[in-house]
This record gives sequence, structure tokens and C-alpha cells, in this order.
Amino acid sequence: MLSPENKLSGLGLLVWGICALFFMYEFSLRTILGTFQYSIMYDLSLSPFSFSVLSTTAFLLTYGLMQLPAGFIVDRYGLKKTLAFAISICVISSIAFSFSYQFKTAVIVRMIMGVGASFGFICLLVAVYDWMPKKFYGLFIGLSQFIGTMGPMLSAGPLNSLALNAKADWRTILLSLGFLGGILLVFVILYVKNNEDNIGVFRVIKKPEPIKKDLLRVIGQSQVWLIALYSALVYFTIEYLSENEGKAFLELNGFSSHYSSYMITIGWLGYAISCPLLGVLSDIFKRRKMVMIMAALLSFISIIFIVYQPISKTIVACAFFFLGFGAGGQSVAFAIMAEQCSKTYLAVGLAFNNTMITILSSVNAPVIGWLLNYNNNAGTLSLADYYFAFPFVITLIAFSIIISVFFIKETFCRPTKGFTFV
Repeated sequence: MLSPENKLSGLGLLVWGICALFFMYEFSLRTILGTFQYSIMYDLSLSPFSFSVLSTTAFLLTYGLMQLPAGFIVDRYGLKKTLAFAISICVISSIAFSFSYQFKTAVIVRMIMGVGASFGFICLLVAVYDWMPKKFYGLFIGLSQFIGTMGPMLSAGPLNSLALNAKADWRTILLSLGFLGGILLVFVILYVKNNEDNIGVFRVIKKPEPIKKDLLRVIGQSQVWLIALYSALVYFTIEYLSENEGKAFLELNGFSSHYSSYMITIGWLGYAISCPLLGVLSDIFKRRKMVMIMAALLSFISIIFIVYQPISKTIVACAFFFLGFGAGGQSVAFAIMAEQCSKTYLAVGLAFNNTMITILSSVNAPVIGWLLNYNNNAGTLSLADYYFAFPFVITLIAFSIIISVFFIKETFCRPTKGFTFV
């Protein structure tokens, strides 16, 4: 089936660009707490476990649970209304978090923030599939990831430097992010439009089916589960190190606070570069599985060097870059997931993939926090505590290799589900 348009349109690029900016914005909100871990823990009297609950679990739990409803909401109400609603939630919760002084209040606000942010990637994917020519799907999914990861890169590096140089605390930064979101909301209201002619030259003439049927079609496929599990396992480490213990672990190895923050930025830079690059490579060679295997292997080797061989700045920088680069394999996983789903339930399939990524991250993060607390007898974390807990992270990446090598089936960049015309 041909795409309705074989070339890019200016309006399509504008809509996609605004959606990409929102993804970057919500990604920054997702990871910003890790940049200010020590000050937030001090101000709210948190342990490593409770901080992981606040930073990762509270956000990603609601973020993940909302992925399927988000897909349904976009389908029903359209891109413009959904995007405006989501940004409004993010703006309100960002400002509210800056005024949180108790752990319980902060957790509730963080969960609400996760609800708003949950629409970011789904809206972006819908913009790609609604406005971009089919032959550019892999490229624009990758470019979307590239732009989105500017958010955590800004959080870990420039925002951290701004906070240090301007003596701005985390409350001021969160308040400022809230106002920036308000500006983005104005752009959505003015420029974002729904594409009313996005299902191709041939119309699919059939009555809408209940949401339950679409969901059952998705979860009834073993390949969908395997792809989603791979996505979650290969991606988790870079987000965990960004939101939680990455900076603290590097400081214990003798690196400065400033350098440690920029290593997180380097990791996201690798991720940002790899997402479009791996997408294009998989498109060119017509091999999704091969690229996914390569990405998982690269992540595994990189985390080994980060944990056990952080002996120089050069080695650490290269390891973080390639850890992020390998995490970009989940971008290819979104492309192969799309090829496992019919157009009628594409949004549900993509949402399910994102759900698995976030739900597993929300569960894994406190597990590592618990392991750190369990082995800690001195009150202050030491390298021995990290050496006890971090093999769990390494094991997760190892499982992503096993899944991609032995269980995921190659699609050769072709849809596995046909369209029904009546």
C-alpha cells in the first residue's frame, strides 16, 4: 500500500518538530532529578531507595500504565487536543514539584508528572506515522529519539552547570521548566493540526472495533512480548544511571561532580546519535534483528567497562558513549514492533512497547536501590555496595542479547500483518 504522499510536507515537518520538542521537554522532566540527587535527598530526607522511588518508580509507573490509554486517547481525540492536555499536566506538575517539601507530596506530584509525560513519545510516533512518507519511518523514528534525548543531555550537563554557576537550586530549575512548558503549549495551540487523511490511498472500509479486540490482538502475539522485553532490557541502564546512581558512582571512583554529570550527557549523546543511525542502517540492509543484536552486545561490553574498569576519563567517556549508543537498539525495536502490527492497532502496539520499557524500569530501579541499602552497613554508600548491586544491571543487558539472538524473528523491514479491504 502506498503512502498518501511520497514527499515531505512543510506542515508535516512543523507538526512533527513540535511533537519532538515536547518529547525533549518531558524527557528532561523524567531525568532532571538525577542531576540534583544529593540536594533533593538532603532537602527531603531521602535514602537511596526512597530517592529511586521518587525519581524513577513514581514517574515511570504512571508513565507506563498510561501508555495504552494514551494510545486510545490520541486515536479518539486527535493529536492537537491530546498534546495540549499532556503539556498542561506537565507544566502544572513541574511547578508544583518545585514547591514540594515532603516525600509523600513529591511522590504524588511526580506521579502526576508521569501522566502528562506519558503522551510524549506516543504523540511523536503518531506524528511520524500520520505525517511522514512510509519510506522515512525508520529515519524519523530515529530522529525523534535524537531530538528527545537533548532533554536528558541538557539536564545532566548544561542545566547542572547553570545551577552551579548561577547558584540556582533544583526548585528554581523545576519552576523554570514549568514556564518553558507554557511557551511550548502556545506553539501547540497555534500550529499543531490533525492529519485527516493519514490512512493511505486506499481507504480501509470497516466498522471500528472495540478497544478490547485491538489490545487482545497485540498481547496475543509472542513476538510483541519479546520485542517489548528486549526494548526494556537494552534501554534500562542508560536511564537508570541518568536518574539515579550514575553520577554518585563515578564520584566514588575519583571523578569530579562536573565531569560525572557530563558523562551522563555523553551517554545520551551516544543514544541520540545511534537512534537515527541504527534506524537508517536497519532500513538500508533490511535487517532489524542484526542491528538489535549488535546494539545489545555493545551495551553489554560498555557496562562492564563502566563498572569494573573506570580507570581513566577516556575509557569512561567511551564506555558511556557506547552504552548510550547500544541503548538506541530500542529505537529499531519500535520499527520492528510497527511491522508486527496492523494499521488498525498500530498505536496500541507502539504504546505496549513503551509500557514494557517504563514498567520494567519502574520495578528494576527500586530493586537496585534495595540491593544498595541491603549491602550497606556504614550509612554511606561505598564502591563495594555498587559492586554488589550493579551485576543485576549487567544481567538485564545479557538477557537482551539472548532474546535478540534466539527469539526475535527477522521481518526484513516488511509488515507481517496485511490490511483487510472490503
